[in-house]
Amino acid sequence: ATVIYEENITLSCQLTDSDDQLTRIIWKKKTRENPEEKFFFSIRSGDKTEHSNGLGNRVQFIGNFAEKNGSIQLLRMRLLDEGIYTCIFNLINSGPFETNINATVFARPVGTVKGEAPVAGDLEVMLASCFASNARPEAEVMWRLGDLENSLRTETNQTVNPNGTVTVGSYLFGIPLKHLNKKNVQCVVNHKTLGEELVLNYTIDIHYPPESVVIIPDSPTNAKEFICTVDSNPEPNDYIWTRKNGSAPNYKGNRLLVPKLSPDFNGLYICFAKNKYGSSLGSLYFNVHNEMAFVIHLWTYLSGFHPLYSTEAAFIVHGK
Repeated sequence: ATVIYEENITLSCQLTDSDDQLTRIIWKKKTRENPEEKFFFSIRSGDKTEHSNGLGNRVQFIGNFAEKNGSIQLLRMRLLDEGIYTCIFNLINSGPFETNINATVFARPVGTVKGEAPVAGDLEVMLASCFASNARPEAEVMWRLGDLENSLRTETNQTVNPNGTVTVGSYLFGIPLKHLNKKNVQCVVNHKTLGEELVLNYTIDIHYPPESVVIIPDSPTNAKEFICTVDSNPEPNDYIWTRKNGSAPNYKGNRLLVPKLSPDFNGLYICFAKNKYGSSLGSLYFNVHNEMAFVIHLWTYLSGFHPLYSTEAAFIVHGK
């Protein structure tokens, strides 16, 4: 008989093909908690019961003495309750009859994924770990990587816990390239106590400094603000807008506010974006006349302001 930890188990025991008078039904056990065989429950005529040796009200008689049915139910099974349970029928003339029942206790795994946040680089690191904890017997853990199957690898180990359960850990390794950021993988846990596989979704998290800054209008025809968009992870925690050779611009976070476009607004505006790994900046030049024309000129920098590349994009917005 098998049961899942903390659930109930029925131990069925009935004597057939005997007309001899039954005097008593006795149960004894030999478990992981106490390998010495001990009596723990008895039933007499009239379904009168007696407990001993520890299980107490966790034992319920569900049989019928008159029908020579000594079945019992054990409640809230613990791992230490696993063992051999013996049902004994005491008869007046033909002596005792007994049968052994092996009770096995399984424990469902608890599945968790622990994410890492490595910084982009060219050395292999751990990207994530997946655990099937406190299972009995041990669970099977695997990763579904899809298109990343050939670029990532896994390692698996297991630890036997003091209570006899097993924790299996599977670790995902790879080179933390920027293109892996936001890629989806799955950790899959299988165990005989689960009706279906347990699927744990995880999105790979690669951190990197700002690598490009692009400034775009909020509207192609009636811009009221210009937005500094940055490719970085995490997002910048600091934005600073400046205007070259002019008054300080009006901005809020990554948004340059332009309540009314006029020649007074002409000039070069710079957005400086920073996260904990580095910084980058982009610039926007305004030239407003009968037609509003603005040119975005973008520089990308590493920490320390060494330029990587420069791009330029021009937009024309017709004024009234």
